[in-house]
Amino acid sequence: MPLPTIRTAMALLVLVLSGCAGHELASTSPGAKAAPDSSVLMAADATRDAGRYAEALQIYQRLLLTTPNLAPARYGAAECDLALGQPDAAQTLFDGLVANSEFHARALQGKGLAEFALGQRDAAGQSLREATASDATLWRAWNGLGDLADQQRKPKEAGAMYAKALALHPNSAMIINNVGYSLMSSGKNTEAINEFRKALALEPNNLTVQTNLRLALAANGDYEAALRSAPSEQMPNLLNDVGYIALRRGDYAAAERYLTGAMDASGAYSAVAARNLDLLKGKQGTAQ
Repeated sequence: MPLPTIRTAMALLVLVLSGCAGHELASTSPGAKAAPDSSVLMAADATRDAGRYAEALQIYQRLLLTTPNLAPARYGAAECDLALGQPDAAQTLFDGLVANSEFHARALQGKGLAEFALGQRDAAGQSLREATASDATLWRAWNGLGDLADQQRKPKEAGAMYAKALALHPNSAMIINNVGYSLMSSGKNTEAINEFRKALALEPNNLTVQTNLRLALAANGDYEAALRSAPSEQMPNLLNDVGYIALRRGDYAAAERYLTGAMDASGAYSAVAARNLDLLKGKQGTAQ
């Protein structure tokens, strides 16, 4: 399932670093179009459901060569484009399906998520609200509306949207992560930590949730826990992040320790850590 609206708390830190199943579609007679091969469409859908979006997209495109207006293939291709980080192509395909009665609500959902990815927030909100009005079971649309509300600094509204998404798609690490992000954005770090831990219990290897948990721990003042067992390749950035959070908390001694550690751990001059150290010096000077 495409994940265009999973939140990472890195956005909070303004100075942080932070084969194809080929099926030939032959015509039954010269000049005649082949009937859509439902088995090929099923194969494409199964491949997409398995998360192999690039493979699935190739199958959908092969279908569309012979049947350009085949709505299920256009929808599948749009979802693949969205998942592959091609929201502009996805938006065009979804927009062409909005008038299709079978795909209307899902096309609005996809269109809204593509608009969100393109930074078109007002349009995204309108499309996602229309999607949920047409089909209230579209959990990705509710999740996207929660994300939009968070970005508008409306945590109560965001929480209500995430609750609707979770009711439809329980035990989703993605939605639970977003709930945690929303709580952390509101300064409710202890509650955020609990949510991130719930998400990690569902997806222990989810790097986004791991990072968000570390940042929430740091924001709660538990710097050592935030850095505990961190992979060595992540340590320079994490040290910088923790240092910056300590700076924002007014814990200048810890901030200097971790920001200096970030520069040492990087093995090279770190421009971001250096800027954060300069910011720290300015804060320290003001405090004197």
